[in-house]
Amino acid sequence: MSVEPSLDQIRTVADNVQVHKFGGSSLADAFCYRRVARIVTEYAGASDVVVVSAAGDTTNRILAIIKAQRESGDTADILLDQLERFQQGLITELLGTEFASPLLEQSTIDFQRFRDFVSGEEHIEHEAELLSYGELWSARLLAALLRKQGTKAEHIDARDFLKAEDAPEPIIQELESRHNLLNRVAPFPGTRFIVTGFIARGLQGESLTLGRNGSDYSATLVGSLLNSKQVTIWKDVAGVYSADPRKIERVVSLPTLDWSEAEELARLGSPVLHPRTFQPVDRDRMVISVRSSLKVENQQTRIGNFEHTEPKGKVFTSLSEVVLFKVELNDRELVKQLEALDLTPLVSWTEPEKHQQYLVFHQNHLNYISQWLERIKAGNAVTQIHGYSMVALVGNRIQETDQYNTFKLQLDDQQVRRFAVSEDGCSAVAILEQKLDNRLLNRLHSQLFNYRRSLGVLVIGRGNIGTAWLDLFRQQRDRINQVMDVRVIGIANSKKLWLDYSGVELNDWQAGFDRLSRPYVLTELLRELPNAPYDELVMIDLTDAKPVAQLYPSLFANGLHIISANKRAGSAEESLYREIRTIQHEYKREWLYNTTVGAGLPLNYAINDLRGSGDEIRSISGIFSGTMSWLFENFTDGVKFSDLVLEAKKRGYSEPDPREDLSCQDLVRKLLILAREIGLNLDWEDISVSSLVPESLRDISASEFLERAEELDEPMDHMLKEAAKEGNVPRLLASFSVSEEGRVSAKIGVEYIPAGDMLANLIPGENIFVIYTDWYSEMPLVISGPGAGKHVTAGGVQSDLNQLLAKLTVTG
Repeated sequence: MSVEPSLDQIRTVADNVQVHKFGGSSLADAFCYRRVARIVTEYAGASDVVVVSAAGDTTNRILAIIKAQRESGDTADILLDQLERFQQGLITELLGTEFASPLLEQSTIDFQRFRDFVSGEEHIEHEAELLSYGELWSARLLAALLRKQGTKAEHIDARDFLKAEDAPEPIIQELESRHNLLNRVAPFPGTRFIVTGFIARGLQGESLTLGRNGSDYSATLVGSLLNSKQVTIWKDVAGVYSADPRKIERVVSLPTLDWSEAEELARLGSPVLHPRTFQPVDRDRMVISVRSSLKVENQQTRIGNFEHTEPKGKVFTSLSEVVLFKVELNDRELVKQLEALDLTPLVSWTEPEKHQQYLVFHQNHLNYISQWLERIKAGNAVTQIHGYSMVALVGNRIQETDQYNTFKLQLDDQQVRRFAVSEDGCSAVAILEQKLDNRLLNRLHSQLFNYRRSLGVLVIGRGNIGTAWLDLFRQQRDRINQVMDVRVIGIANSKKLWLDYSGVELNDWQAGFDRLSRPYVLTELLRELPNAPYDELVMIDLTDAKPVAQLYPSLFANGLHIISANKRAGSAEESLYREIRTIQHEYKREWLYNTTVGAGLPLNYAINDLRGSGDEIRSISGIFSGTMSWLFENFTDGVKFSDLVLEAKKRGYSEPDPREDLSCQDLVRKLLILAREIGLNLDWEDISVSSLVPESLRDISASEFLERAEELDEPMDHMLKEAAKEGNVPRLLASFSVSEEGRVSAKIGVEYIPAGDMLANLIPGENIFVIYTDWYSEMPLVISGPGAGKHVTAGGVQSDLNQLLAKLTVTG
């Protein structure tokens, strides 16, 4: 019994439900299915609709069976057995015994029908009836896999709601189809519906297919029927590039395309886009996002209403073979029929003096046009001419760009048969009397595009360090932007976020934050961030928040790089740390965190250089905390240690709760980060720690601790006097070492140091790291300098950003 949706439910669907589409290559095997399930779980909303194609080459296999059935022999049976093993193998591998049984039973029924068809026991007039099984199997299996993983999901056969009149391109009955779909989806929020692409139901009840690229068309059609704001088409490429990456070496992904640019690119034969995909779209409301299911990252292309952007050539495209049709204009009836042909040529022109017209078509259209010409009996009035190719530059108001002039100039030494600009001004097309080679294409592309890649920066934490870094970035922005287009797109504290994809105004950002920030939840923001129109995204984590660190795997999986002054991730429990590293490497993201130890000192860089050069680090020891350095260097006879602690808190030298420093927890984190940086498997329980916080002060509130800080003085005075008896001074040291056998020892605590030792004579707040290696075995490598302070830490963050830009410039 169906449930009629209410108006509120319909509005909710329109505002909240997005559509995601996965093609056959995204569902090629069990591994791909699991990857798609993860994408649906992490990137699709709880009520989103997913449109799927047939798995792998299933459609081609069914077509081969249909063809073989018409011939003698047992080929059809062999092909059918192979297809059944493939489909049922997917079910068994993905679902296991308990969940697989219902689908295997249904699969057996389906394949029995195929056998009845092959044997002639059942006559199936429309091959679409058999082809529809490919999508149906995919939808059933993906929904079952999601349910097994704990996600609420159901499959929908599109023939149950999508009604169409049979035609070469089926004519959708929109009102009835919309009513049917809403009736199925709207009453069930929180369910991810998996819908078959490519197929519909005819007015006589027959199965219909929607033709080439029918699943992409299905996705935008479903999005249109639901009035969705976004359709995401997941492909095996990360959006639309400045050229075909299979032909061109250095391409860049395009953050956005306007509808007119995308349609023109599709018309010119783009393998990523097909003209029918755009037919159902409400251009004022919907955005199409093209993303990669093979490498889920920030790179994507958003196609929408961006027509007011500046004139710019965006895509260089080419076809290695096109066909010219020369038409004799003396045949007036033929001319009329050509004008009515429902196929737009790539380029056309007339040569009146010769009474001839030329039409240029994609090679894929050759059979269609040839058959059409035979039907109308064109005879000798139309001549096919081969051996031509096409290159084109696509972009908004193309003639107003410098690239247009460059394009024409670069073609001067080529055999150009025709150069034309499209009627809407979105492309310049050249038909060449020559074959194309990749050297020519790469040269043209390099001359046309000198892209600066773009990086969007999200800053989490707007305290002392955040304020100092934003001021530093504003001062250095012009120099940075010579390397890459870098913009701060978001500033956030724990509760509020100011987000602006065009870049926040930094001259008076505090006032802008107060005026324009809104409440946010970081986990929800992750779903929105991949929509940012940037080639790359980075989060700069300037917090000390464990919940933020716990989200690092999701941040990497959503395409973000991370620059971190937050020590919580690098010093996390071993299991979380390994998960962070695994996801980081899987998604090939960068994680830079030099400021987590030593503030702005180039410690991590030095360690990585040593290891990269082949050296082995045997031990690192020293004073790792700027706070503790300041406290102990100022702690002399007659000075109360508690007064120093309160002063450090007042100056912002210590953590908000000074016990984080005094208990050595902050030092433990730094020691873990350094040990893990050189590949040691070290965890919290492996470190011997001597806390400076008396038992009586450990389990009270921070405010009460500050009130009772004088209880620190007696044990600290005793320590100072004991050290002085031997001419020493107390210093809080951290160290780890690796024996020849590979055993690791690590400890943190107060040691008595000779008063003349370098460790005893630091500038208050200074850090010192003493590094022994195979090469630095007799005389250690010593790195020292300020270990705390907002300005040096901000400088360290900026250094990490420069490192990231260098890496992205190389890999981009």
